Amino acid sequence: MYRNQSVYQSIATLLAQQPPLSNTATAQTSAALPLTMATGFLQLSANPLNTFAVDPAFRIGTAHNYQASVQRDLPSSLTVIATYLGSHGTHLMQESLPNSYPIGGANPCASCPSGFAYLTSNGTSMRNAAQIQLRRRLRNGFTASGQYILAKATDDATAFGGASLAGFAIAQNWRDLDAERGPSSFDQRHQFTAQAQYTTGAGITGGTLVDGIKGRLLKDWTFVGQFTIGSGLPLTPVYLVPVPGTGYVGSIRARLTGADTDAPEGYYLNPLAYGAPAAGQWGDAGRNSGRGPSQFSLNAAIGRTFRWGERFNIDWRIDANNVLNRMVYTGVNGIVGSPQFGQPNAINQARKILSSLRVRF
Repeated sequence: MYRNQSVYQSIATLLAQQPPLSNTATAQTSAALPLTMATGFLQLSANPLNTFAVDPAFRIGTAHNYQASVQRDLPSSLTVIATYLGSHGTHLMQESLPNSYPIGGANPCASCPSGFAYLTSNGTSMRNAAQIQLRRRLRNGFTASGQYILAKATDDATAFGGASLAGFAIAQNWRDLDAERGPSSFDQRHQFTAQAQYTTGAGITGGTLVDGIKGRLLKDWTFVGQFTIGSGLPLTPVYLVPVPGTGYVGSIRARLTGADTDAPEGYYLNPLAYGAPAAGQWGDAGRNSGRGPSQFSLNAAIGRTFRWGERFNIDWRIDANNVLNRMVYTGVNGIVGSPQFGQPNAINQARKILSSLRVRF
């Protein structure tokens, strides 16, 4: 069991930025009402409004992790390991806007307090994963492993991460928090990773017993490679307008038009399948109901240690990220009404090569 005690920092920061711990004011200036040094301290309203509140019965989140594995040794220094991984989260953070209502709808309680975000801890999560790994133990300087993971993760905790308790972390309908249940933001159904490392000068074939110029050329080199490929992460089609009576944007989801949600070529969301919510209704597109682009990365490194006597060593290393310089989309525009809706809007970093030299003595 693990308890998420890091949430206190973000909660304390938000509470400290509002009354009674601090006071803020916004002034709209004009030619008739200029803002000068003499009038810089404004008279605050008698009843300043808070923008953030916490449930008095708030509890920190807990993750219950469990796993079972079986392994078998194979010839040629190989080992195969099959593992089941499970994780169940309780008391996860949910953030909502009390007394809010859909766009175009009537305010059901004009006298009720509104315009603030309310944090509770009633969310839950579940993740199940099957993992199979083939590993070659270090032998003659060479070790490698390949791993495939099939997983599914769901939750109804919009503020699951806790890094930013605003905007997209807020539930759409404060009266129906169960409607927030969907794939977790980190839900990646398929992932395969492979890595290998080879060090020369290990074993007879690697040149341990080789001296002279040949030995100096062959020994102490290390080659490392890592390859990762995986399916896309979830994304939510949103209607980017403020919730009535509040200043929060990003929590209102799109409306399903009835068109096929399968994205056409070049898109990851079908623009014809999503639209603005009908007046007086919340959007019915599911949270994290879309899927982004698949992931791919290939990194490598090469290094060598040069030795002078028993005291001096020089480590030279070259690291290359995105060795193939392959462009991979990392983000998708999910804002309904945008001309680029459903199209990629971010890519991975271009190939980067870093050389380093370190002297040890």
